[in-house]
Amino acid sequence: MNEDYKVISGSLFILASIAVAFILNFTQPIMVPFVLALLLRILIDPIIDFQTIKLRVHRFIAVFVSICLIIFLFSIIVPFIVSSVTTFLESAEDYNQKVIILIEAIVVKLQEFEINLDRETIRNSILELPITDWATAILSNSANFISKFLLVIIITLFLLLGNPKKNTSDEWNDIIGLVKKYIFTKFLTSAFTGICAGIIYWFLGLELAFIFGVLTFILNFIPVIGSVIAVLLPLPIAFLQYSDPTLVILIIVLPTIVHQIVGNILEPKIFGDSFGLHPITIILSLIFWGMIWGFIGVLLAAPLTAIIRITFERFQTTKQIARLLEGKVHLKQD
Repeated sequence: MNEDYKVISGSLFILASIAVAFILNFTQPIMVPFVLALLLRILIDPIIDFQTIKLRVHRFIAVFVSICLIIFLFSIIVPFIVSSVTTFLESAEDYNQKVIILIEAIVVKLQEFEINLDRETIRNSILELPITDWATAILSNSANFISKFLLVIIITLFLLLGNPKKNTSDEWNDIIGLVKKYIFTKFLTSAFTGICAGIIYWFLGLELAFIFGVLTFILNFIPVIGSVIAVLLPLPIAFLQYSDPTLVILIIVLPTIVHQIVGNILEPKIFGDSFGLHPITIILSLIFWGMIWGFIGVLLAAPLTAIIRITFERFQTTKQIARLLEGKVHLKQD
C-alpha cells in the first residue's frame, strides 16, 4: 500500500511539474519581470533592514532610498556601456581591416597545404558586414531593456511597500533567510568577479573592458559554463587589438585565476553545503529554464533551482527531491 502511494504521489508530481512548466512558458511576459522583481526585492532587503533597524529610519523612506540607489547605479552604468559601444563602432573600419589582414595570412598558410580559398570573396564579405544595422539593433534592444527594467522597478516598489508579516512560521523564516543569504552573497561574489575582470581588461588596455566586466558579472550567475564563456568572450577583440601574444595570454589567464578563486575557494567557504546542487542538476536546470524563458531563464536557472532545493529541504514530503537535486539521495541520512 505504501509503495502504491509513493508511485501515485510521484506520478502526480511529474504531471504537476509538466503543467507548471507549460504555465510558466505561457505566462513568460508576466512572470519574468515578476520573478526579477522578486529577486531584486530579496537583494535589497538587507539594505532596507539596515536602515530600519540600525539607523531607525521609517520603512517607506528606506524603500525610497534603496530604489533611488538602484536607479542611480543603473544611470551610472548605462552611459559607460553606451560610450564603450559607440567607441567600438567608431573603430569598426579599423577592425575590418585587421580581420582582412588576419584572414589573408590564414589563406596564405592554407595554400601551403594546397587548400585554396577565394580571397577576394572573403574580403568583400567582410567589408559588406552590416555594422550600421547592428548598431541600430543594439540601440533598439537597449531601449527595450530600459523599458523592461522600469517595469521591474515598479513591481519591486509595490512588493517592498507591502507590510511585512510578523507572525510567520519558523519554516518560512528559515527558507526566506537562506534564500536572502544565497541571492545577496551570489550577487556580491558575481559583482566582485566582474569588477576584478573589468579592472584586468582596463589595465591591459583592452577595448570594451567595461562591457566585458559587466558581461562577466552577468555570466557568473550561470554555473560552470558561464565562467568559461566570460573568459572566452574578449578573445576576438584581443586577437585583433594586440600584436603581442603575451597580452592575449594574460587576457585569458588572469580572469581565469579570478574565476577559480571565487568559484572554488570563496563561494564554497561562504555557502558551505547548504546551497549545493549536483552538476547534473545544474545542467538539467539550465536546459529546463532555458527552454521555458530563453536566455533570462538560463541566467536565473541556478538561483531558482537553489531556491526550490532550499524550499523542498524544509518539508518532510519533499525532502527526498531536495536530496536528489543535491545529488545525495543515495547517501544515508544522519
